[in-house]
Amino acid sequence: MSLVKVFGPPGTGKTTFLLDCVAKLIEDGVSVPHIGYFAFTKKAAYEARDRAIDRFDFLQKTDFGNFRTLHSLAYARLALSPDKVLKEKQLREFSQKMGIEVQLQSGDEAGDVRASNPALDVYNLARLRCLHPKIEYDRSNLQMSWRNFEYIYRSYEEFLIENDVHDYTMLLEKFATAEESYYPRLKAVFIDEAQDLNMLQWEIVRKLVQHSDRSWVAGDDDQAIYSFAGANVEKFLQLEGEQVVLDRSYRVPKEVHEYANRIIERVKYRVEKHWAPNEKSGQVNYVSSIYDFAFKDEGTWLILSATNYMLNEPHEHLKSLGLLFERNHVRSIAEGTVEAVYAWEQLRKGKEVSASEARSIFALLGPQFVKHGYRKFKGPEDTLYSVQDLISLYGLEADHFTATTDLPEWFEALSKISSDKITYIKAALRRGQSLRGNPRIKLSTIHGAKGGEADNVIVLSDLSNKFMEEAHRNPDAMRRLLYVAVTRSKKNLFLVAPKDVGRAFHI
Repeated sequence: MSLVKVFGPPGTGKTTFLLDCVAKLIEDGVSVPHIGYFAFTKKAAYEARDRAIDRFDFLQKTDFGNFRTLHSLAYARLALSPDKVLKEKQLREFSQKMGIEVQLQSGDEAGDVRASNPALDVYNLARLRCLHPKIEYDRSNLQMSWRNFEYIYRSYEEFLIENDVHDYTMLLEKFATAEESYYPRLKAVFIDEAQDLNMLQWEIVRKLVQHSDRSWVAGDDDQAIYSFAGANVEKFLQLEGEQVVLDRSYRVPKEVHEYANRIIERVKYRVEKHWAPNEKSGQVNYVSSIYDFAFKDEGTWLILSATNYMLNEPHEHLKSLGLLFERNHVRSIAEGTVEAVYAWEQLRKGKEVSASEARSIFALLGPQFVKHGYRKFKGPEDTLYSVQDLISLYGLEADHFTATTDLPEWFEALSKISSDKITYIKAALRRGQSLRGNPRIKLSTIHGAKGGEADNVIVLSDLSNKFMEEAHRNPDAMRRLLYVAVTRSKKNLFLVAPKDVGRAFHI
C-alpha cells in the first residue's frame, strides 16, 4: 500500500493533477469501478466524474459509481432504505414536541435533512469531532445551561431511536464504526479537499486507504477554513507518505501572490510551500467603499464577505445600478421570471412560445388576465403556442385584447412580479443588460466561494462580533480565511476599508 500526500496551493490545478493520475490508472488497465474518488461536496465529485468522462468518451456515468462524497458512500454501502433517513416532516414533529425552533438543511441522499439549532449544532459538532457533548459544550459560547442542553440532545437521540431513522451525522458514525466487510476493496483511492474532513470522515478515509493498493490524499492546510464545522487539518498534516507540492498557480497573478504570502506566512502551524504565480500581471487596490465601483469592466467579479448579512449593502448597490448578479448561487432575477418576460414580449411581436415559456408566463400573470380554472398552463410539451392558442385553449383572458398589438407590456401583464423587482428589471433592460446567461457578478461569503475564482475580487474587510471572537481565540483561522478570499483573484484584488477598524481583518 502506497500513499501520496498532495499539497495544492490556490489555482495550482489540484483536481487536474488527481484526474491525470486517474487517467494513467485507466490507461494502465485499472477498471473505473475499482477507482474511488471522494470529494468534500457532491458538486466537486460529479465535476471530477464529468471531466474524466470527457477524457474517455467510451466511459459512461454508470462506470463512476465510486466518484462521490463520503456521506453518499456511507448511505450506499449501508444499504439504507429512504424511510430510514430523517425527513423534514419528522424533524418538524421534533421541533413542535420540544417547543424549540429547528432549521432544516438539505443533506445528500434520499431527501435527508440536517437539524440546525444552537444546541443541536453544538451536539452535532461534538459527534463530528468524536468528543463527548460535555467537552464541546464547555468550549462553546452556547447561552444555555448544561441541564437544558443535555435534555435537548438526549431527547433528540431518543427521537431518532424511536423513529428508527438516521440523521446526516449518524450515517457517518455508523459507517465509520462498521465492520471491514462494508468497505469496498479498491485498487486506488483519491481523497480531495482533505483539509476539510472531520474526525468521522478521517476514520472512513483510514479504512478506505487501508483496503486500497494506492492512495492519493490531496488538500491545502493554508486553505483550511472549516474548523468551526469540525474539520481537522492536523490529521492531513500528520499523514505519512510521499509528498507532492503543486508549485505553479494558473490563477493568481504576481501582485496578489505576494500579498497572499504576507498573510499566510503569519500562520504558525502550517507546512511551508513554495509556489509560483501565473505570468499575467494584476493589481492590489485599497478602496474606501463598495460605492466606488461602477462595474463597467466586462470581466467577472466576485464580492466576498465573512458573513452573509454584510453582502446586503453591495446587493442593493448592484440593484440600483441595474446589474444582474448572483448571491450565494441564487440569481438576482429568477430564471422563470426572465423566461416569462422575454416570452411575453415574443407574444407581443406575434411570435409563438414553447410550453416551458407559456408555463412561466401563466405562473406570473395577473388574475385579470387568466380565466378561472386556468391558473396553471397544462399544454403538451412538444408544441409551440400563439396568442390565439393561449386564448382559445388555455384560458388567457381575451376581453382585455383582440390582437398581439393590444397586449399590455410585460410589467403590466406579469403583475405577480413585485413592484420592486419590476423596477429592478426595467433598470437592467435600460442599461442594456441581458437577463439571460450566467451573471458576471457574484456575491458570496468567503466560505461559500472556496474553489471559485473571478477576474476581479472585492473583499469586504468588516467582521461580525462572532468572527472577532474567533479572531481573538484563533487568529490563524482568520488569516486562512483572508488568504482564501484574496487568492480567488485572477487579475485584480480590491480591499474595501472597514466601517470599524476595530472589527475587521487586519489588512
